[in-house]
Amino acid sequence: MKKRVRKAIEVMIVASLLISTLTACGSSSGKKSSGSGVKKASVGTLEVAWFPSSIKSALTTVAYDQGYFEEEGVTVNCDVLLSTADSLTALSTGKVDVVPVGITLQLQFMAEGQDLIFFGGSAQEGGAIITKPENTEQFAELSGWAGKKWASARSYTGDNIIRAKLREIGIIPEQDIEIDYLNDDTSIVQAVSKGQVDVGYITADGVQTAKNFGLDLGIKVGDIDPCYPCCRQTTTSKVVQEKHDELVAYQRGLIRAYKLILNDHDNAIDIMVRQTGQTEEYVTEALYGDYASRYNPDPAKNRVVDYAAYLIGEGIIKDADISGNVNTEIFREALDQILKEYPDDPDYLALKEFSDKYDV
Repeated sequence: MKKRVRKAIEVMIVASLLISTLTACGSSSGKKSSGSGVKKASVGTLEVAWFPSSIKSALTTVAYDQGYFEEEGVTVNCDVLLSTADSLTALSTGKVDVVPVGITLQLQFMAEGQDLIFFGGSAQEGGAIITKPENTEQFAELSGWAGKKWASARSYTGDNIIRAKLREIGIIPEQDIEIDYLNDDTSIVQAVSKGQVDVGYITADGVQTAKNFGLDLGIKVGDIDPCYPCCRQTTTSKVVQEKHDELVAYQRGLIRAYKLILNDHDNAIDIMVRQTGQTEEYVTEALYGDYASRYNPDPAKNRVVDYAAYLIGEGIIKDADISGNVNTEIFREALDQILKEYPDDPDYLALKEFSDKYDV
């Protein structure tokens, strides 16, 4: 059963990312380097799996676009790949050094003993509960879900959060709720709109589509499980050992991109529209909407361990301690270096406070 679930997750992840990548990368040459600016001394090169049409990798995309990596002393070659599964294969064979998207598949591999390390974050939270306006009040709390029909995608991080929270209040998924697993946000939105299901869960990427269909947005999943982790920055212990300084410089670039996304909305939207090929309306909703993910470079070790526990409870991954697969030192070193340059910066200080809470 676990193998079937895992295979289904892999297929859905591959399919969804393949579609999104081909949409925006048709004219890409397949490899680009971040631009140059006022540079620190060069420490080396990283090969990074690049998903240019993905909003979830906004930190990497913004840092790449703005030349932050080169300025921080690391040459980043961004290699276009078609899926999380493909990128993890490339990582395991040494073709890339960093994968900036995905979490569930990585945790499955980690629990099976594969050498994968989370050393930073890309996105956290994001996603919404949707229903018809006349049903909004009924689904304002998870307690109203018993006996209803729910549409979701099994590959979604938020799907596992909701399932865990339902169990906590005594509602057993697939026993007390009928679940219709679909392939993507659009399919879920259509199923809710047509009345084929009572309620749905979509990612932040599907929020604008739900609005266009006249559906109501209900529970924000981040409200029932604050700071839950979504896409992570993944590498291997070999890369950590051999390219430590490069990873630290890369993280400094991500931290700077985090600050830009927080404060310069117009510029961030312009960058992501240009790089992803998505519409301005779509990018604005995905970056700054009420149900958008937060783009945070912190590894958030405690929250990753919590999420792994949810997956263990659902039988998706083996019961294993993955805490050793989360490296917090690289991020903290990068942040400490940034804070030496900007000791009073409120955004960087807030990031340190976040790390002090979630990386213990």
